[in-house]
Amino acid sequence: MIDDKYLTWFNDEFGYVDGLTWCSATSPHDVLAAYGVAATEAEPTTLALLPELRLLVGRLGKGTLVIQPNGCPTNDVLRPLAQYGPCLSVHWSDTTPPGITYVTGEKPAIFFDPFDWEFIPEPDIESVNKWISATPAGYDTWKDDWARAALITAESLFGEKVDEKWVRASHTGVPQNAS
Repeated sequence: MIDDKYLTWFNDEFGYVDGLTWCSATSPHDVLAAYGVAATEAEPTTLALLPELRLLVGRLGKGTLVIQPNGCPTNDVLRPLAQYGPCLSVHWSDTTPPGITYVTGEKPAIFFDPFDWEFIPEPDIESVNKWISATPAGYDTWKDDWARAALITAESLFGEKVDEKWVRASHTGVPQNAS
C-alpha cells in the first residue's frame, strides 16, 4: 500500500513532471511507435536528464512507465498502447490541465479532472464514479487524496511500484529535438 513516506518520496522524485502514464503490457518499442518516434531517435538515459527529454520510457514489471516532462498523451497515443493492456495516465502541472485517463481495449476512455470530477468527465460522470469505485483505492481514497489513489491504482495495475532502484536505472529517452 502507498504510505505517507512513499507518497512524499514519489512527489519529490516526480512532482516536476507534467504526465505519468503506466501501461501494463507494453514495451518501450510499443511506446515509441505510439508516439510516432523512430527507435533510432531514442537513447539510453536516466531520470536525472529528464528536463532535456521529450519523453522517458522505463520498463516496470511487464509494462512501462512513460514520463513526459512537458505535456500529456492524447487518446490517439493511449489507444494503441491500451491494445496490449490497461493504461493509466495522470497529468497535472502549470502547463497541463489536471486529468486522470484510464484506457483499456476498445472501451471508451475514462477521463476526469481529479480536482473536480464533474468538470468535463468522459464518457460521463456515472461512468467515472463507477470506475473510481471499482479501483483498488476505492471512492473515498480518490475523494480524499487523488494522488495516493492514482498510485494505489497504478501499483495494482503492475503488481509493483516505482522504487529508488527504478529511479536510478537507465531507461529509454527521447530528446526534445526528436520528431
